[in-house]
Amino acid sequence: MNVKSLATGLATVLMVLLGIVSFATPSWAYIQDDVDMLLELKDCPVCILTEADLSGEDFTRVNLKIAELTAANLSQTNLQEANLMLAELQEANLSEANLVEASMNGARLQGANLSGANLSGAVLTQANIEGANFQGANLENAELTAAIIGNADWRGANLKGANLRGATWAEAIICNTVLPDGTVGDRNCES
Repeated sequence: MNVKSLATGLATVLMVLLGIVSFATPSWAYIQDDVDMLLELKDCPVCILTEADLSGEDFTRVNLKIAELTAANLSQTNLQEANLMLAELQEANLSEANLVEASMNGARLQGANLSGANLSGAVLTQANIEGANFQGANLENAELTAAIIGNADWRGANLKGANLRGATWAEAIICNTVLPDGTVGDRNCES
């Protein structure tokens, strides 16, 4: 076997492998039909809305249960009383969003930006919010029972009256944060 035929054979194998890998790698981009359905009906459970720009929309009482919203832009969006149970919201931008009384049980919000968001009365029972940014957010009377908080950033956030029973938040950044009992806490501020 000569070097030229060996190189050609290896190149063919490499191209086949690259083709298999590219087909095996899932595409997580949003589905336009799902975006259209959400905008029209305000009802889109199990929709794929990854990386969709939905900023500034009014989704009051929307149903996004089990929706895929990873890295979606929901900044300044009205999601009051929205159903976001079990939604995938990792790395999503929810800054300055209105999430008053939203149902977010079991939602996955790792690395999400919720700075300046209003989550008063929201239910985040068993939600995973590790590494999320809650700087300046309002979570007054929010339900965070058994939430996985990890190293979330709570600088300047309001947690007055929030229920954190069973939540794991030993590594959380708490600086000038109003705690559930109304006192101001400062811990891990150097992070």
